[in-house]
Amino acid sequence: MRITQETDYAFRIVRHLAENEGKIVGAPKISESEFVPKRFTLRILRKLNLAGITDAKRGANGGFFLKRPKEKISLYDIILAIEGPIVINRCQDSEDPYCSKNCAMGTDFETCGFHNELAKIQFNIIEMFKSLDMSKFVSA
Repeated sequence: MRITQETDYAFRIVRHLAENEGKIVGAPKISESEFVPKRFTLRILRKLNLAGITDAKRGANGGFFLKRPKEKISLYDIILAIEGPIVINRCQDSEDPYCSKNCAMGTDFETCGFHNELAKIQFNIIEMFKSLDMSKFVSA
């Protein structure tokens, strides 16, 4: 698993909105403050809006704002909005699990020691990201 540049930008965008909680902030201001290219800022904000993390207000005084309190937004929520579910190996993908060895042999995943250990690792990674909410990243 690798956190992409887009997800890194999303973390910074959400942090900026968390630092301005309760305010409406324009995309150009976010882009400039967080050193995120404007086209990426708008694309990321669209994904964050769809995920229910942020929302937008249209008009002359329009912009973006957090839809939930910063304490209720985890790094996992942001990763899920930008990348989709965390899957460390194809056999761990709940939508399309596949194991070339077990499928070829006609056996199930539970008999594979790698599958079981990777499931634990994936669970722990997800739980670590869920435990980090945006309030931890806002300047005091």
